[in-house]
Amino acid sequence: MEPIRFTCQQCGKEVQAPAAAAGRTGKCPYCGHSNPVPAPPDDAAGDDLIPLAPLDDEEETRRKQEVEHLLAQEEAILSATGEAQQEPRLDQRDDVKAADLHHLVVNYCLDMTDSKIEQAQIHAEKLKRFGDAGVQAVRDFLMDEALEPALDRVAPALLQGFLKQLMKEVSGTAKEE
Repeated sequence: MEPIRFTCQQCGKEVQAPAAAAGRTGKCPYCGHSNPVPAPPDDAAGDDLIPLAPLDDEEETRRKQEVEHLLAQEEAILSATGEAQQEPRLDQRDDVKAADLHHLVVNYCLDMTDSKIEQAQIHAEKLKRFGDAGVQAVRDFLMDEALEPALDRVAPALLQGFLKQLMKEVSGTAKEE
């Protein structure tokens, strides 16, 4: 199998990864930035690329623990201020609009970027349950009608690929495998 070639999101240098790494995260051998490894393209580019350095499992574990800690702090602050769960959950509302679902699209894309495929699928399923509003939420991002600064860290081509895949899943046009 041909290696996957792509550009580092941090330093812009071209790197390569084995085809088996598709959908996972690897470090750039030049700058050490963690990059999502995209699916292999249909056509291959030059052969002068350097493969990704191995991912530092300790660093990934530390990062996940930091995120969990911050989420726990946020929950504690919201509970203390009485701001937790003031509005009914989305699935309990009758007036859900596409804009109410934008956070699910953002979370899907960020989870895919971080190779959290199972978590991303949960967001896709939630969007699908909202029918037309879920489809419109994805379309808003595809048509650049919705913007989210958190998505700036995702390479534009990769983001478009995630959004197109999400649209297939949410609209029910994804191929059965």
